[in-house]
Amino acid sequence: MTVLAATSPDALASTSQWLIDHCRGRSLPGRAVLHAPSFTFQAPGGGENQLVQTGRHLEELGIAVSLFSAWTDRLEEARLLHLFGMSREGLELARVAKARAIPVVLSPICWYEPRAMAALEPGLVRKITSLAGWGLRSIAPRIPSWRLELLRLADVVLPNSQSEARQLERLFALDRARVRVVPNGVLPAISSASPELFHRRLGAFPFVLSVGRIEPRKNTLELIRSTRRLALPLVIVGEAPPGFEQYEAECRSAALSQTIWMGRLDHHDPLLASAYAAARVFALPSWFETPGLSALEAALAGCSVVITPYGSTREYFLDLVEYARPHRPGEISRALARSWEDGPHPELVRRVESRYLWPTVAGTIAEVYDAVAG
Repeated sequence: MTVLAATSPDALASTSQWLIDHCRGRSLPGRAVLHAPSFTFQAPGGGENQLVQTGRHLEELGIAVSLFSAWTDRLEEARLLHLFGMSREGLELARVAKARAIPVVLSPICWYEPRAMAALEPGLVRKITSLAGWGLRSIAPRIPSWRLELLRLADVVLPNSQSEARQLERLFALDRARVRVVPNGVLPAISSASPELFHRRLGAFPFVLSVGRIEPRKNTLELIRSTRRLALPLVIVGEAPPGFEQYEAECRSAALSQTIWMGRLDHHDPLLASAYAAARVFALPSWFETPGLSALEAALAGCSVVITPYGSTREYFLDLVEYARPHRPGEISRALARSWEDGPHPELVRRVESRYLWPTVAGTIAEVYDAVAG
C-alpha cells in the first residue's frame, strides 16, 4: 500500500515561516547571525533542523538572532557569526568576520567515515582518492586545507559529541581549548505525542519506521530488504535529495506492496510526531550518524531503536538500543527482530529527556555566546 500524506499548512508554516521571517532584512546590531550553505534547504535534514531549532530556542531565552542574508547584511553589525556545517561559503564569511573583529562560532556537523567512503564514493578512482586523503590527514593533520583554515578561524567549535571532537583533533589538530561539545537536541513535545492522528489517517498496526533522506548513506534499500525478509510492515517518511531519484525508485521497487511511503514531513508536523508514537521499532542502519536526529526523536517518543554503530551513536544511546552495521544484512535483520520482540529499553526515554532536549541544549549555546561575545 502506498500512501502520500500531505503535510498540513499550519505545520509547514511553523518552520518555513520562521525561516522567512528571519531572512527579511532585520537590523543586525546585537544579533547572533546564523548561516548555513545556500543549497542546504533544497534537501533539508537534521543539520538544517539543528540551525532552525537553535534559533528558535535561543529566542525563547531572549537572545536576538537572524539568518544571514548575502544581499542585505553586513557582518560588522552583528554580535557574532554562527556557522552550521563546514563549507567554503562559511570559510569566506569567517574570513570577513575575523577581519572585522566579529567572533565566529562553528557547529561543524561532520563525520569522516572511511567505511562509507569505500562503499559510497562512485568509481574506483574516487574511492582511492577519498581514502588516501583521509589516511594522509590521519598522519599529518596540519596539512593545509580550507577545512583546516575554517576550524582555525573559529573562536569556538561546537561538535555534537566527544567522539566528533576527538576526530577533529585527530584529523585537523584542532585545539581542544576552543572546543565546547554541544549535543543535538529534540523537541520536548515529542514525548507526549499520541498515535491517534496516525491511526486515524493510516490505520492502527505495529510497524517499523524510517525517517530521513532516501539515499545510499541512509541505507534505505538494505532496510527495506531486511524488513521484507522478516515480513515486517514498514513506514517510510522522507524523500530522495536531488540526484538520488533513481535510488528511491530502486527502493520502491524492492519494497513490499504494503509499504507506506509518506513523503517528507516538516519537523513540526503533528503527523510526524504521531508516527513516532505509533511505531513499534525505529530503524536507521545508515553508514554513519552524528547521532541521527530522527533516532533521538523516536527514542523520546518511546520507540525501540535500531541504529548504525558508526559515528557518535554509541555516545548518545549507550547500550540502550540495538546496533547494526550497514553492510551486514543479517545483522540488520537480527537487530530488527530483537527490537520487535523486546521493545524499548526502559532507560532510553529518561536518557534523552535528561540530556538532549532543546531548552537544555540552547542554554549551553547561550553560555558559549556570552563567553565569546559578552
